[in-house]
Amino acid sequence: MDYKKILSELTIEEKASLLVGKDAWRTKNIDRLAIPSVFMADGPHGLRKVIDSSSIDELTEIAVCYPSLVTVASSFDPEVAKQMGSLIAKEFKAQDVNVILGPGINIKRHPYCGRNFEYFSEDPVVTTKLAKGYIQGAKEEGIGVCIKHYALNSQEAYRASSSSIADIRAKQEIYYKSFRELVKLDPEMVMCSYNRVDGTYASENITLLKKTLREEFGFQNVIVSDWNAVNNRTDALIATLDLEMPGYIYGVHKLIKDFKKGKIELSVLDQAVERILRLADKFKDQEMEPVDLDQHHEQAAQLAAQSFVLMKNKDSILPLHEDEKVLLVGEMAQKIRYQGGGSSHINTYKVDSIFDHLVYHDHVDFYKGYRIDSDEIDSELTKEVLDVVGLYDKVVFVGGLPDRYESEGYDREHLRMPQNQEYLIQAIAKENPNVVVVLQMGSPILMPFLDHVKGVLNCYLGGEALGIAVERVLFGIVNPSGRLAETFPQSEMDVPSNPFFATGNHNVFYQESIYVGYRYYATAKKDVLFPFGYGLSYSHFEYSNIRANKTKIKTADETLKISVDITNNGPFDGKEVCMLFFEAKNPKTPRPKRELLNFQKVTIENSNTTTVTFSLKLSDFAYYHPKKKAFTTDDGTYCLQFMRNARDVYLELPIQIETGKEYTECVWNNLPSYQVKGHLEFKAEDFAVLIGQEVKDQQVHFQRPFTINNNIEDIQDTFIGKIVKKQLTKMMEARLEKQTEDFRMMVLKSFYQYPLRFLVLHSDGEVSINFMEGVIALINRKYFKAIKHFFTKD
Repeated sequence: MDYKKILSELTIEEKASLLVGKDAWRTKNIDRLAIPSVFMADGPHGLRKVIDSSSIDELTEIAVCYPSLVTVASSFDPEVAKQMGSLIAKEFKAQDVNVILGPGINIKRHPYCGRNFEYFSEDPVVTTKLAKGYIQGAKEEGIGVCIKHYALNSQEAYRASSSSIADIRAKQEIYYKSFRELVKLDPEMVMCSYNRVDGTYASENITLLKKTLREEFGFQNVIVSDWNAVNNRTDALIATLDLEMPGYIYGVHKLIKDFKKGKIELSVLDQAVERILRLADKFKDQEMEPVDLDQHHEQAAQLAAQSFVLMKNKDSILPLHEDEKVLLVGEMAQKIRYQGGGSSHINTYKVDSIFDHLVYHDHVDFYKGYRIDSDEIDSELTKEVLDVVGLYDKVVFVGGLPDRYESEGYDREHLRMPQNQEYLIQAIAKENPNVVVVLQMGSPILMPFLDHVKGVLNCYLGGEALGIAVERVLFGIVNPSGRLAETFPQSEMDVPSNPFFATGNHNVFYQESIYVGYRYYATAKKDVLFPFGYGLSYSHFEYSNIRANKTKIKTADETLKISVDITNNGPFDGKEVCMLFFEAKNPKTPRPKRELLNFQKVTIENSNTTTVTFSLKLSDFAYYHPKKKAFTTDDGTYCLQFMRNARDVYLELPIQIETGKEYTECVWNNLPSYQVKGHLEFKAEDFAVLIGQEVKDQQVHFQRPFTINNNIEDIQDTFIGKIVKKQLTKMMEARLEKQTEDFRMMVLKSFYQYPLRFLVLHSDGEVSINFMEGVIALINRKYFKAIKHFFTKD
């Protein structure tokens, strides 16, 4: 395409139409200038192509459901992520879809977040490396990617209206880091989040989009809104958001009107249009290629098996042996939970359950044990199991979190498994000590049964071929090698963000700052159930011979290479994740006790030894200095640590950084509650210094005058608000009538928290913006204004 020529030939109306979706999933095409449409689809773990592209939530095409990103992250293997990205991209090509709306690279701030299954890790290094593999795999197949959700979108509660407020170190070191690194891979899109950031919606936040993402990080491609996330289309364009999705004529008309009023400069409009043209040009010749879904199903099983985390294996209870009599217990063996709920939900090609792949073994019997649709203990089902459990050599209990426990749209309320499962596990263990628990879940749980069982295998959400993968790992065909990409706390009260997470409908303060996940637990010396990076193998690995080519770094150009030998002492061939952390000794500016530098997964045959080497630069030890407004590395002693996980050190080697640069005093040195000596209490008065504002207004009771950004909860106590609530609820329930119960729960749990403008855009044209503005004017007792809106078209 000749972009400049096309820009000169496009009318203002056509330009505006290119910056708002044609429908729910496509950009606008303009045939007279040979501008094609670009088709996008959800797909973090598989293709979710809606058959009718004019609708957001109708039936979707059949596709392979791969392991969720939480599962893939546990592989600690960028190659696994790359394979999955490639496989998904091939299915996108087969269905003539151009861009994957993924991967999601939000950092996991709290296990409560209902969408954690769709993200990689609590650590930006793991997130970046795994997402990089995924992106490379997709792009090598010629399919585009959209990294999301930018930024500070760490909860589902009030996600479309709350304001995330974090200090600059937390932003730069934790929450922005993966975005900053991954834009170097030239992703086709970055998706902005629903929430406000520092009081301004992400979709129209100039600091977030224009100054940080574009000017500082260097992103030059399309910024797209999350679906219905745009508050003001003109303000969003000025902030350099290029594409509003899904399509709604109001956005087009607003751009045209504001351009004619002089609120939008032609250069700003043309820059955004050109980015859309470049995107369309990139995929104009994409060809459909058939795929073998049976082959993809088998590859999904292979990816899952490499990602499972063996969390306990006392007395080597695993692997199982063919001569052992095994009792399989749990309805979740039959009705497996292999994917999360919400916009990533796949219309699955076929499902291999754990039941299907274990009961065909002659020595395996099955009992249901509990009901998955209830938390109540079923005494009859329990008795059936307890009457026979003592007759078996081993018991495999299959359980975890049902769909209703976690989903996009709402957050978790606790970290427990269903009561009936916890009770049955412990009851079985009293009768038979040889119990293995196989878990399906999207985020950490508490395990009151842990001391009473001998084995725990965490499958997370393993995709449609889960049953095949579980069989291979349980019987030792595959040696487990996954590691936890997140910490499992002993209690939600131990989570550093717990006092500050989802505390209300308005301001959300990231008061724990940089102390996310293991960074906090290691620094605070807080015991955890399982540390970040934890995972066992059927093999035993030994680390030895740590060495480096130098022990001092003086300049930014120098490279320090550190190596270690790893021996597989058997009895199986296996894969080991070698993790390198660093600890800044007596840092001049407060820092977490331990931070991950890099990791590498290596295959080592039984009785063999391999060497792993990491190359390090001065910048790898940097932190963000608020006063300098830049990353910096202070002189001092840094201890390089080869670790089995974030808690257990194998070998360490101290090095010196000696740049000779004078230290610049940091505000953190004057905040006691952000230091170990202050017990990491993260006091509000100290956090206020970091963010330059008061810590207040977490929960706000809104009163007249209301706006289109208020929600049903805000207006429901007014006379007209009651009517609006009743009518919108009736409309939404009718639209959800054909949806699954889990999808209905996701929508209805968050429905009353969404801004009224969001509900308008989600109504498929049943309610107009101006009609809703008129209703709000009535509630505000502005009757003439209401009449004007009622007679104005969008």
